[in-house]
Formats: sequence, structure tokens, C-alpha cells
Amino acid sequence: MLVVEVELLAGRYVATAHDDRRRAEWPPHPARFYSALVAALHDADPPAAAEEAALRWLECQPAPALELPEGAPARRDVHDVYVPVNDVTVLAAAHEAARKLGDAEVALSALSPSEPKKTVTAALKARDKLRDQLVAKLADTGGQASAVDLKAAAALLPDRRTRQVRAFPSVTPPQPVFAFVWPSVLPAELQAGFDAVLGRVTRLGHASSLVRCTRVERMVQPTLVPVEAAPLVLRVVGPGQLDRLRAAHVRHEGVEARVLPARPQCYAAPKADREPVAAARGVFSPQWIVYQRCGGARLRASRGPELARALRAALLEAGGPGASLPPSLCGHDADGRPTAVPHLAFVACPDVGHEHADGGVLGCAIVLPAGLASDERRTLMRRLAAWEAARGDDGVVELAAEGLPPVRLRRVELSERWGLRPDRWCQPSRSFVTATPIALDRHPGNLRSNLGGTAHRAAVEAQRCIAEACVRIGLPRPEEVEVSLSPLAAGAQPGGDFRGWVVSAGRAPRVRVHARLRFAQPVAGPVLLGAGRHYGLGLCMPAAEGGGA
Repeated sequence: MLVVEVELLAGRYVATAHDDRRRAEWPPHPARFYSALVAALHDADPPAAAEEAALRWLECQPAPALELPEGAPARRDVHDVYVPVNDVTVLAAAHEAARKLGDAEVALSALSPSEPKKTVTAALKARDKLRDQLVAKLADTGGQASAVDLKAAAALLPDRRTRQVRAFPSVTPPQPVFAFVWPSVLPAELQAGFDAVLGRVTRLGHASSLVRCTRVERMVQPTLVPVEAAPLVLRVVGPGQLDRLRAAHVRHEGVEARVLPARPQCYAAPKADREPVAAARGVFSPQWIVYQRCGGARLRASRGPELARALRAALLEAGGPGASLPPSLCGHDADGRPTAVPHLAFVACPDVGHEHADGGVLGCAIVLPAGLASDERRTLMRRLAAWEAARGDDGVVELAAEGLPPVRLRRVELSERWGLRPDRWCQPSRSFVTATPIALDRHPGNLRSNLGGTAHRAAVEAQRCIAEACVRIGLPRPEEVEVSLSPLAAGAQPGGDFRGWVVSAGRAPRVRVHARLRFAQPVAGPVLLGAGRHYGLGLCMPAAEGGGA
């Protein structure tokens, strides 16, 4: 195996979590360590071939395990710090002219020999004009300064320089040494190059996070290992990572904001193999197609069913006029009536069930029915690809509907947000609690009545409705059902916040309640109950045996 030991020379690790600028990253992500290796590789110009070969070998290896110090790290309180901004004003005009000239050069070089002469001549004239403008801008910098230039230059004086708020979160582990562990053996011909670039790594994360990195040969006891499903997600690399980092550097030039190219990987503590516990499964599959919110409106969970309807409508429209889908995908038979066969559900995934949950919609998932035929799956993927190609921009699609503000979504294989991961909702459990309220299939009576026995009888009827809803989706009947008009999970919203689920015009909307369920045997999700379950109502999450989410 390959073991790389990292020592925090200052005893602390300073790196900002990728999804929270005020929280420190811990444990260190393997993708960040690989980026540190790439930075060290480019200390030499040009990079040494042997060193580059070693990093290309490393990016093709499986995700590493981590050996971390025992005990939780100490986290420093984060305070705002105001730091001077970089000087980007005095020569801003010249920089902009140079950028435009570069774009024109690229456009000119991209023209094919078969292009009309008129097109080539126009591109040459545009390039020459931009070149003259750049020369003029550079010549002006040495001449008489304008009032605007003098004002910009004066702003750089210590007493006038603007400052930008920053935060520097850090953690201090019990011991300053940890290790990355790859299962593969580093080939002998790559060892010298790998050791050379490893020895030049001086920091991991922020510039103040100084490290010493060494390849060691010793027995290790990994603390975290890659697994298929777990709450902890770290960023790792894959084949082509070096090329992706170089391409990203060309775009941001080490100055502009950038996102570290990486793929998410679940991690958990190693444990001995054990026999899997048999769990009952319903009509919904743990195989989901997930779209993560990446911009636009930040909706509350109560608007989730509307977003789910918009996603279904987009899927149906993507086929064009006259195109049809099988009942398992559209939910209707050929005559337009609701189908009895299991079919797709469209679910807006809310941020619920943890201390800082705010009930916002994290994204939207298409939940496949169990046993979906392979040809129907291919039809679904082709329809989604057509929708993304027609409405998408660099992989981002926008969903909107009447009364619903636009939401920007991107399809992801494995989200770093726990609430968008199928295993968050599908892991086996005996206890479940509602994340969104259940719209009961029939009216239970007055749950708010003050008359003796009325509210109790209504609650018993609501419990019976929920138990039957479990059986309706192929799950066993729960042995206990607790009904509540208030949310039972952190971040969840009351049923009254959700728009009434109306059966037909003139009918009263469905009664919406929250519930906690306990089964006699483990049940694997997703658990979607009641009317409106195909649009995300009645979404339940696994809960601890004591009842907490």
C-alpha cells in the first residue's frame, strides 16, 4: 500500500469547508491534498516528467482511506477579519483590453480554411483594432493621469484602502499527524518522482496551514474508509484530474474565484462484515435521478410539490407534440386515467432532520418505481437528455411555473448534500418520521375539536388511514402510528403551510398531518405515503429507535 503521512507543523489545519465559508474542513479532503501535489509539481517550469507521471498514476487509484488522530478536533470560534483588497483599479482598462485581444486571437485561430474570405478579413480587422486599443491604453499609463486614475491610485494609500470581510476557520486535532492510505503499491519507477514532488508540499489549505509530507512504510489503522453510503462525504479525484486542474487554472489564472474539480465519495468508520438485515421494500426504488439546486429561488419545503409538478411537466413536454410515455413513467393509462401500476414520483428534497435545518428545498429527485424495465429506463434517460439539451445551459436547467419563481438545477450523480442522497431517505429502519406532511386519503374528522372524544376518534381514523397507506405502497402495516398537527422533525413545516391537496373541483382539500411510524421489522425507503405522494407529500425519513430524526 501507499501511505503518505502529513504533519501539521503549526498543530492546526486551516481550510474552509467547500459548502460553508465559516466552518473549517475536517477531515482533510483527498482532492485538496492532490491539488497541493499539483501546485508543488508546477514549482518547476516545465514540470518534471517523472513527477507528472507519478501524479497521473495517483489520480487513477481508488479513493484513499484516512488515518486520523483519536478524538474530536478543537474548533476555533470564527470572527470576521477585514483584509485589504488587491490592486485591480489603475490598470483595469489595460487588463480589459488585453483580455478582449486574447479572445479575438482565439476566435481568429478557430476559423477553418474553408471560411469565406470576408469572414476572415473581418476577424483580422477586429483583432488589429483591439491590438491598437491595447497599445493606446498602455501608452496612456505613462502620460498625464486623469482625475479618475488619481482617485483610484489614492484609494491604495493605507488610510484609504478598502477592505473585504474574510473568515479563517481552523481546527486543532489532538495530534498533529494524519495519513492518507491508498491500497495500491507505488511502482518502483515512480517512487523518486513522487517523493520529489511530495517533499515540496509546504501547505495544505490556507497559506498559514504549514505541513510536512512524507511517504512512509508502516502499518496503519484507517479511521475512515470509502463506502457506498454514509452521511460523511469527502471530495476525491479520478482519472484526468491533473488536466482538469490545469484547464481550470487557465480560466481563473489563480486570481478569480474557482471551484475545485472533484467527485464526492462517502466515508465511514471501518467495521467487520455482518449479515445484512432483511428489510421490507415497497413500490418505490432507492434508485433516484437527482437534480441539485444551484441558483435561482430558494424555496421552502411547502412549495416543493409545485416544483415537483413543474419537473414532471418539463419531462412530459420534452418529447414534443404527440409523444407519449408508458404508464410507469407518466402515471396515466392510454385513456388518460391514473394508472394502477407503480410509476415515477417527483420529490422536492427538503433540508430537515438536523440541528441547523431550515426547511429549504435542496433540489428535486425523480424516484423510480421498483422493477422498472430497462427499455423504459432508457426512454426516461433519453427524455431527460432531450430536456437538458433544449433548456439547459452548461448542464444547468431552469424550472418555473405559474406562481413559482425560477429555480436553477443541475443533475448530479452523488450530491455532497446529505438531504439529496437517496441513502438519506432509503436506509432501513424500524422508525420513520415525516419530513413533509401526509395528505390523508379520506377525511378523519375534526382533529382540533374540543368536544369530548371527537378529536380522539379523528386521530384514530387518521392512524388507520396512514397504516393503510403503508400497505398501499407495498410495506407492512406499522405497529405504531403517532399523528401530530405540528412538525416532528427539525426544519419541517406544519401541514397548514402546504397548499391543500384537492381531489376535484368543489371538494374540500385533504387533511394534512405529520406522523411518526414504527414497524415490527426493518423497512427500507423511500417511504412516500398518502395522496400527493408522487409529488413529494408524505415523504418520511428514517429515525432513531428513540423516535428522533
